[in-house]
Amino acid sequence: MTAETATRNLSDAEARSLDAGEQHYTAYVGPPEEYDLMGATQFRLLTTLGLRDTHRLLDFGCGSLRAGRLLIPYLQRGNYHGLEPNQWLVEDAIERQLGRELIGLKWPHFYAFDDFRADRCGSGFDFVLAQSIFSHTGRDLVEAALAGFRLALAPSGLAAVTFIHPGEGGIAEFEGSGWIYPDCAAHSPQTISAIVRTSGLFGRELPWFHPRQTWYVLARDPGRLPPREFDRHLRGAVLNLPSWRDSL
Repeated sequence: MTAETATRNLSDAEARSLDAGEQHYTAYVGPPEEYDLMGATQFRLLTTLGLRDTHRLLDFGCGSLRAGRLLIPYLQRGNYHGLEPNQWLVEDAIERQLGRELIGLKWPHFYAFDDFRADRCGSGFDFVLAQSIFSHTGRDLVEAALAGFRLALAPSGLAAVTFIHPGEGGIAEFEGSGWIYPDCAAHSPQTISAIVRTSGLFGRELPWFHPRQTWYVLARDPGRLPPREFDRHLRGAVLNLPSWRDSL
Protein backbone atom coordinates (compact mmCIF):
# COMPACT_ATOMS: atom_id res chain seq x y z
CA MET A 1 0.00 0.00 0.00
CA THR A 2 1.39 3.42 -0.96
CA ALA A 3 1.53 6.32 1.48
CA GLU A 4 -1.09 8.11 -0.62
CA THR A 5 -3.46 5.13 -0.44
CA ALA A 6 -2.89 4.82 3.30
CA THR A 7 -3.78 8.49 3.79
CA ARG A 8 -6.91 8.18 1.68
CA ASN A 9 -8.01 5.21 3.78
CA LEU A 10 -7.79 7.04 7.10
CA SER A 11 -11.05 7.46 8.99
CA ASP A 12 -12.56 10.93 9.12
CA ALA A 13 -11.57 11.20 12.79
CA GLU A 14 -7.96 10.25 12.01
CA ALA A 15 -7.87 12.69 9.09
CA ARG A 16 -8.58 15.66 11.38
CA SER A 17 -4.88 15.73 12.26
CA LEU A 18 -3.82 16.09 8.59
CA ASP A 19 -2.71 19.32 6.98
CA ALA A 20 -4.90 20.97 4.37
CA GLY A 21 -4.11 19.66 0.89
CA GLU A 22 -3.20 16.12 1.92
CA GLN A 23 -4.59 13.10 0.08
CA HIS A 24 -7.75 12.51 2.08
CA TYR A 25 -11.11 13.64 0.84
CA THR A 26 -11.76 15.83 3.91
CA ALA A 27 -8.24 17.32 3.92
CA TYR A 28 -7.52 17.86 0.22
CA VAL A 29 -10.16 20.62 0.04
CA GLY A 30 -9.05 22.53 3.15
CA PRO A 31 -8.50 22.16 6.90
CA PRO A 32 -10.14 18.81 7.72
CA GLU A 33 -11.26 19.98 11.16
CA GLU A 34 -13.47 22.56 9.37
CA TYR A 35 -14.92 20.18 6.79
CA ASP A 36 -18.36 20.16 8.40
CA LEU A 37 -18.52 23.89 9.10
CA MET A 38 -17.34 24.97 5.66
CA GLY A 39 -20.00 22.83 4.02
CA ALA A 40 -22.69 24.10 6.40
CA THR A 41 -21.81 27.78 5.95
CA GLN A 42 -22.10 27.46 2.16
CA PHE A 43 -25.49 25.77 2.47
CA ARG A 44 -26.69 28.44 4.92
CA LEU A 45 -25.54 31.26 2.64
CA LEU A 46 -27.32 29.81 -0.39
CA THR A 47 -30.60 29.29 1.44
CA THR A 48 -30.35 32.80 2.90
CA LEU A 49 -29.93 34.11 -0.66
CA GLY A 50 -33.13 32.30 -1.63
CA LEU A 51 -32.12 28.80 -2.72
CA ARG A 52 -35.15 26.48 -2.90
CA ASP A 53 -35.29 22.77 -3.66
CA THR A 54 -36.75 23.48 -7.11
CA HIS A 55 -33.68 25.46 -8.18
CA ARG A 56 -30.86 24.16 -10.39
CA LEU A 57 -27.41 24.64 -8.89
CA LEU A 58 -23.87 24.30 -10.24
CA ASP A 59 -21.25 23.55 -7.58
CA PHE A 60 -18.17 24.85 -9.44
CA GLY A 61 -15.18 22.95 -8.08
CA CYS A 62 -17.34 20.73 -5.90
CA GLY A 63 -14.33 18.85 -4.54
CA SER A 64 -15.29 16.14 -2.07
CA LEU A 65 -18.88 17.39 -1.86
CA ARG A 66 -18.24 19.41 1.27
CA ALA A 67 -21.33 21.47 0.39
CA GLY A 68 -22.73 18.87 -2.00
CA ARG A 69 -23.46 16.35 0.76
CA LEU A 70 -26.01 18.87 2.07
CA LEU A 71 -27.19 20.22 -1.28
CA ILE A 72 -27.77 16.88 -3.03
CA PRO A 73 -30.35 15.59 -0.51
CA TYR A 74 -31.98 19.04 -0.36
CA LEU A 75 -32.44 19.73 -4.06
CA GLN A 76 -35.00 17.95 -6.18
CA ARG A 77 -33.88 15.08 -8.39
CA GLY A 78 -31.40 16.11 -11.08
CA ASN A 79 -31.00 19.70 -9.85
CA TYR A 80 -27.48 19.38 -8.43
CA HIS A 81 -24.57 19.71 -10.86
CA GLY A 82 -20.99 19.38 -9.67
CA LEU A 83 -17.82 20.19 -11.60
CA GLU A 84 -14.63 18.57 -10.26
CA PRO A 85 -11.58 17.43 -12.26
CA ASN A 86 -10.29 15.31 -9.35
CA GLN A 87 -12.80 12.50 -9.67
CA TRP A 88 -11.39 10.55 -6.73
CA LEU A 89 -12.66 13.30 -4.41
CA VAL A 90 -16.22 12.85 -5.62
CA GLU A 91 -15.98 9.06 -5.49
CA ASP A 92 -14.59 9.02 -1.95
CA ALA A 93 -17.29 11.42 -0.78
CA ILE A 94 -20.03 9.27 -2.32
CA GLU A 95 -18.62 6.11 -0.74
CA ARG A 96 -18.02 7.62 2.69
CA GLN A 97 -20.65 10.35 3.05
CA LEU A 98 -23.65 10.02 0.76
CA GLY A 99 -23.96 6.42 -0.40
CA ARG A 100 -24.95 5.02 -3.78
CA GLU A 101 -28.63 4.80 -2.88
CA LEU A 102 -28.88 8.57 -2.44
CA ILE A 103 -27.08 9.13 -5.74
CA GLY A 104 -29.57 6.82 -7.43
CA LEU A 105 -32.45 8.65 -5.81
CA LYS A 106 -31.31 12.23 -6.49
CA TRP A 107 -29.52 11.85 -9.86
CA PRO A 108 -26.82 14.50 -9.40
CA HIS A 109 -24.76 15.35 -12.47
CA PHE A 110 -20.96 15.38 -12.31
CA TYR A 111 -18.45 16.81 -14.78
CA ALA A 112 -14.67 16.36 -14.75
CA PHE A 113 -13.21 18.83 -17.28
CA ASP A 114 -10.61 21.34 -16.12
CA ASP A 115 -10.91 24.32 -18.47
CA PHE A 116 -12.94 26.43 -15.99
CA ARG A 117 -15.86 26.83 -18.40
CA ALA A 118 -19.05 26.60 -16.36
CA ASP A 119 -21.17 26.88 -19.50
CA ARG A 120 -20.03 23.39 -20.54
CA CYS A 121 -22.16 22.12 -17.65
CA GLY A 122 -25.29 23.67 -19.16
CA SER A 123 -27.23 26.89 -18.78
CA GLY A 124 -30.19 28.27 -16.89
CA PHE A 125 -28.66 27.69 -13.45
CA ASP A 126 -30.41 29.53 -10.63
CA PHE A 127 -27.26 29.40 -8.51
CA VAL A 128 -23.55 28.87 -9.09
CA LEU A 129 -21.32 28.21 -6.08
CA ALA A 130 -17.53 28.64 -6.23
CA GLN A 131 -15.99 28.48 -2.76
CA SER A 132 -12.19 28.60 -2.47
CA ILE A 133 -11.60 28.25 -6.22
CA PHE A 134 -10.41 31.74 -7.17
CA SER A 135 -8.15 31.70 -4.12
CA HIS A 136 -5.90 29.38 -6.15
CA THR A 137 -6.04 30.89 -9.65
CA GLY A 138 -4.47 33.63 -11.68
CA ARG A 139 -6.52 36.38 -13.25
CA ASP A 140 -6.67 34.46 -16.53
CA LEU A 141 -8.71 31.62 -15.02
CA VAL A 142 -10.93 33.98 -13.04
CA GLU A 143 -11.77 35.74 -16.29
CA ALA A 144 -12.50 32.46 -18.06
CA ALA A 145 -14.66 31.22 -15.21
CA LEU A 146 -16.75 34.38 -14.86
CA ALA A 147 -17.30 34.53 -18.62
CA GLY A 148 -18.68 31.01 -18.31
CA PHE A 149 -20.83 32.01 -15.33
CA ARG A 150 -22.40 34.71 -17.49
CA LEU A 151 -23.49 32.04 -19.97
CA ALA A 152 -24.41 29.40 -17.41
CA LEU A 153 -26.59 31.52 -15.13
CA ALA A 154 -30.28 32.02 -15.70
CA PRO A 155 -31.24 35.68 -16.27
CA SER A 156 -32.33 35.85 -12.61
CA GLY A 157 -29.51 33.63 -11.31
CA LEU A 158 -26.94 34.36 -8.62
CA ALA A 159 -23.35 33.21 -8.17
CA ALA A 160 -21.75 33.06 -4.72
CA VAL A 161 -17.95 33.04 -4.90
CA THR A 162 -14.97 33.68 -2.63
CA PHE A 163 -11.72 35.55 -3.14
CA ILE A 164 -8.67 36.26 -1.01
CA HIS A 165 -7.87 39.95 -0.77
CA PRO A 166 -4.23 41.02 -0.54
CA GLY A 167 -3.14 41.09 3.07
CA GLU A 168 -5.54 38.34 4.17
CA GLY A 169 -3.28 35.69 5.66
CA GLY A 170 -0.26 37.77 4.62
CA ILE A 171 -0.83 36.93 0.94
CA ALA A 172 0.19 39.49 -1.68
CA GLU A 173 -1.59 40.30 -4.94
CA PHE A 174 -0.96 37.44 -7.37
CA GLU A 175 0.58 38.45 -10.67
CA GLY A 176 0.87 34.99 -12.23
CA SER A 177 -1.51 32.78 -14.15
CA GLY A 178 -3.09 29.36 -14.08
CA TRP A 179 -4.07 26.99 -11.29
CA ILE A 180 -1.59 27.05 -8.38
CA TYR A 181 -3.24 24.81 -5.76
CA PRO A 182 -2.32 24.24 -2.96
CA ASP A 183 -0.67 27.66 -3.05
CA CYS A 184 -2.96 30.65 -2.65
CA ALA A 185 -3.61 33.68 -4.84
CA ALA A 186 -4.95 37.06 -3.74
CA HIS A 187 -6.85 39.52 -5.93
CA SER A 188 -7.61 43.09 -4.95
CA PRO A 189 -11.19 44.41 -4.84
CA GLN A 190 -10.28 46.66 -7.78
CA THR A 191 -9.06 43.70 -9.84
CA ILE A 192 -12.15 41.67 -8.96
CA SER A 193 -14.48 44.54 -9.89
CA ALA A 194 -12.74 44.94 -13.25
CA ILE A 195 -13.03 41.24 -14.06
CA VAL A 196 -16.70 41.18 -13.04
CA ARG A 197 -17.46 44.15 -15.30
CA THR A 198 -15.55 42.66 -18.22
CA SER A 199 -17.45 39.39 -17.88
CA GLY A 200 -20.79 41.20 -18.23
CA LEU A 201 -21.81 40.51 -14.64
CA PHE A 202 -22.61 42.72 -11.68
CA GLY A 203 -21.43 42.00 -8.17
CA ARG A 204 -20.51 43.13 -4.71
CA GLU A 205 -18.93 41.91 -1.50
CA LEU A 206 -21.02 40.21 1.14
CA PRO A 207 -20.37 40.40 4.90
CA TRP A 208 -21.01 36.64 5.25
CA PHE A 209 -18.27 35.26 7.45
CA HIS A 210 -15.42 33.22 5.99
CA PRO A 211 -12.39 32.41 8.16
CA ARG A 212 -9.85 33.25 5.44
CA GLN A 213 -11.60 34.71 2.40
CA THR A 214 -14.25 37.21 1.30
CA TRP A 215 -17.61 36.29 -0.18
CA TYR A 216 -18.99 38.00 -3.30
CA VAL A 217 -22.35 37.67 -4.98
CA LEU A 218 -22.62 38.05 -8.76
CA ALA A 219 -25.58 38.35 -11.12
CA ARG A 220 -26.47 39.05 -14.73
CA ASP A 221 -29.21 41.42 -13.51
CA PRO A 222 -28.02 44.02 -10.97
CA GLY A 223 -31.54 44.08 -9.55
CA ARG A 224 -31.02 40.53 -8.29
CA LEU A 225 -28.15 41.49 -5.99
CA PRO A 226 -29.28 41.57 -2.35
CA PRO A 227 -29.82 45.18 -1.19
CA ARG A 228 -27.24 46.45 1.27
CA GLU A 229 -29.93 47.11 3.86
CA PHE A 230 -30.31 43.31 4.06
CA ASP A 231 -26.65 42.83 5.01
CA ARG A 232 -27.65 42.47 8.65
CA HIS A 233 -29.14 39.10 7.63
CA LEU A 234 -25.97 38.07 5.80
CA ARG A 235 -23.48 37.72 8.63
CA GLY A 236 -22.99 33.95 8.72
CA ALA A 237 -22.50 33.93 12.48
CA VAL A 238 -21.74 30.68 14.28
CA LEU A 239 -22.46 30.67 18.02
CA ASN A 240 -20.65 28.85 20.83
CA LEU A 241 -17.57 28.04 18.78
CA PRO A 242 -14.40 29.85 19.92
CA SER A 243 -12.52 29.27 16.65
CA TRP A 244 -15.30 31.12 14.75
CA ARG A 245 -15.71 33.97 17.26
CA ASP A 246 -14.89 36.50 14.53
CA SER A 247 -18.16 35.58 12.81
CA LEU A 248 -20.21 37.21 15.58
